[in-house]
Amino acid sequence: MKYIITIALTLFLTAFAIAQERNYISICGKTKTSIKWTEERKNGKIYLHTVQGGEKHEYILGSGYKTESWKIVNISSNTNLSISLNNGIYSISGKFNGKQISKKVKSKGKSWYQNIAYNAGLTLKNSKSVEYECFRPDNMKLYTMSAAKKGTEKLDGKNAVRIEVSLTGFMSAFWSCDYYFDTSSLMFVGYKGVNGGPGTPETKISVAR
Repeated sequence: MKYIITIALTLFLTAFAIAQERNYISICGKTKTSIKWTEERKNGKIYLHTVQGGEKHEYILGSGYKTESWKIVNISSNTNLSISLNNGIYSISGKFNGKQISKKVKSKGKSWYQNIAYNAGLTLKNSKSVEYECFRPDNMKLYTMSAAKKGTEKLDGKNAVRIEVSLTGFMSAFWSCDYYFDTSSLMFVGYKGVNGGPGTPETKISVAR
């Protein structure tokens, strides 16, 4: 019996050490929502689950923090969509805003980082910039993006690495946003950017206190 308890305790502590939870607050105008990230590492993969309001995202990341699959579920918008990447081809299936989708999209040849907030600090640890591709969540179109390290700035009274994310080419002049990462761990600690048309308030994300 003693050995069973010891084994169970060891398994519990191991799971606790592997699974990590992070909590953030997003503020856009008068709208304030909580964001929860749950991260687990097993079998050489990273399983990241995020929840904001009624929307849930599930990511599986492989080597170099590259996204291998992504699932988004939002009951209120009748969305339950899965995307996976194999041999340079994205397979998209499920419902998006109530419409059934089943199609394939060819990769643009860049790494897929669907949640750049998770990995940009680590990805740019030893480099200044990177181009990657991701799907825009409001229309599910594939875009090529750029993430560039812009030095260290104060965020909530602490030093943080600022990484600017923008579209590539001439489109870079029309939209950009800033992600902030802890200078030691390079984990995500904040965001500033406008996610909408003219007149849309700036969205700010910070670590929940």
